[in-house]
Amino acid sequence: MPEDPALTDLLLATAVAALREAPVERLSLRKVAQQVGVSHQAPYVHFGDKRTFLAAVAGTGLRSAAEVAARTVEAAGADPRDRLHALLNAYLEFIESEPHLHDLAYGPLVAKADHPLLQQAAIAYWNVLHDTVEGCQPAGTSEAEVLRRCTSAWGTAYGIARLSAMGQIPAAVPARPRELLHAAVDTLYAGWQRDGPGTAESPK
Repeated sequence: MPEDPALTDLLLATAVAALREAPVERLSLRKVAQQVGVSHQAPYVHFGDKRTFLAAVAGTGLRSAAEVAARTVEAAGADPRDRLHALLNAYLEFIESEPHLHDLAYGPLVAKADHPLLQQAAIAYWNVLHDTVEGCQPAGTSEAEVLRRCTSAWGTAYGIARLSAMGQIPAAVPARPRELLHAAVDTLYAGWQRDGPGTAESPK
């Protein structure tokens, strides 16, 4: 059966919508097909297997999140620190509004190589992060150091957000998760300015 782009998009959109209601473990390809009004074999005909389908679903959702992030950063204006905080807000909104989709895209069930949609979307989101963090760096900062700082920023945001989602931040901490995240990003930003271009070498 030749691939029908419209049907492919509809299957993916239906699955993305289903993930707003339940985690991926409860996502039934049969039910997705029923909602679309096609044979339960349709997802397999178009994607081959469930893992590939899930990777395409993750890519569809992540692509939308990357587009929102890029628009949010641009709307924040020219100040690099404002743009960094805007990107953090967009990422938090993604986690809060689409937690199951976020976990699918960045979890162990699928890999970027499983479907081009996921690979392309992951690159698009990384590029938004890279360009935003790069804009915060002092003159002379090498690309290698920018990449290290991108990873630190993303790891900080992801780590605190996941701790919060799992209820692992002690109640005694005198700040809400969003406050903690923005304070952490401010600390990173201040460190980048203080340390200057830095070095791409790992600490001994």
